[in-house]
This record gives sequence, C-alpha cells and structure tokens, in this order.
Amino acid sequence: MVFNLNEPFKLNTKANLTSNPAWAKTRLGSPTHAPRAPLRPKSAQPAAPLLHTRARVVAAGDWRSPLELPFLWLGDVHPSLLTSLLRTLSPSPRLLAAADRVDRRIRATVPAVSDRLRRAQEVFVAAEVTGAADVEAFLEELKGVALEANRLRRGVLSELVAAAGGYQAALYLEALSRFVLSMHDPEVLRRFDQCRPSPGS
Repeated sequence: MVFNLNEPFKLNTKANLTSNPAWAKTRLGSPTHAPRAPLRPKSAQPAAPLLHTRARVVAAGDWRSPLELPFLWLGDVHPSLLTSLLRTLSPSPRLLAAADRVDRRIRATVPAVSDRLRRAQEVFVAAEVTGAADVEAFLEELKGVALEANRLRRGVLSELVAAAGGYQAALYLEALSRFVLSMHDPEVLRRFDQCRPSPGS
C-alpha cells in the first residue's frame, strides 16, 4: 500500500501573471471583479476532507467493485467472511468447532483494531485544528493499522486451512478464490446493478 498524500498543491502565481498579462489585467485591474477573500492560514483549513481521503486508502481503494464494499474491513475482506464461507461447505463437527474458536478471536480483535484507527483519526483532527498535525506520524499509524488488520486476516485463513487439512482445505481455498473473483465478474456486477434500487425510489 502506497501513501503519497503529503504533496501540497503549489500555484505559481508569478508565472501565471507574467505569462498572460491580459488575464492579469482582467482579473486584478478590472473594477467589475471584487478582490478575492484572503486564504485562511493552514492551521484553519478544514481537516475533514484531507483526513477522509487518507483514511479511505486504508478502508477501501478505488479499484474495488461496488459488490465488494459490503464485505470489506480496513482494505480487504472482513475476517468473519472467511469463517462464514467455511460453514457453507458442510464442514465436519471438528471443523465447525475450529471455526467457532476463530470467530471468538475475530470478535475480540476486530473492535480493538477499529478503535486504533478511530483514535488515530481523532488525534489527527485535534492536532490539525491547532496547526500541530504530524502527517508522517499519522500515516505511519495508518500503516500500522493496515498491517495489524492483514495479520489478523492471514492468521484466520492459516488457522482455518490447517484445521481443514488436505482435501477439505483445497475445497475451501477454491471456494474462497471463486468468491473473490466473482466480485469482478461482469455478469455478476450487471445483475447486482439491476438489483440495486434506483436513486428516486
């Protein structure tokens, strides 16, 4: 995951004015154009859009299909989806017991990781208001949240595959692959769009 969100937009005002004198006269010398209000200092700029963009990199990328969004948690599938899919394959009682253990781990860990992201956002917003926001530290914390979420997903998947073993594990991984690939299948997406309510309904 690549974060490249700390590049401020730079407007070369001097170059714009000197390269186009007519524009400068129209915009700056004409009495019909009122002068623009001065820009607010950086510390007073609203933090919400900037924060939303950065947090959305962790939450979900633009490459995700609309069908994937309900199943996502911090950038990838929710861990509980992995155990839910296993239960659809008519597993043995032993494997169901393993899935129950994994579910308890998920219920204990997911809220803690989500709270870590929420706290990072709150700290950043509070610091942005006073002009003391540390963008690099915030991005490092976002990266840490994403890594922790991925470790949980990887651990859940590894534990389920180990519990299934052999042929059952192969069937489970095949079903998971088919499920993920179906999220980008044009026919599946077309039917999904047909099922969604229209904006006016």
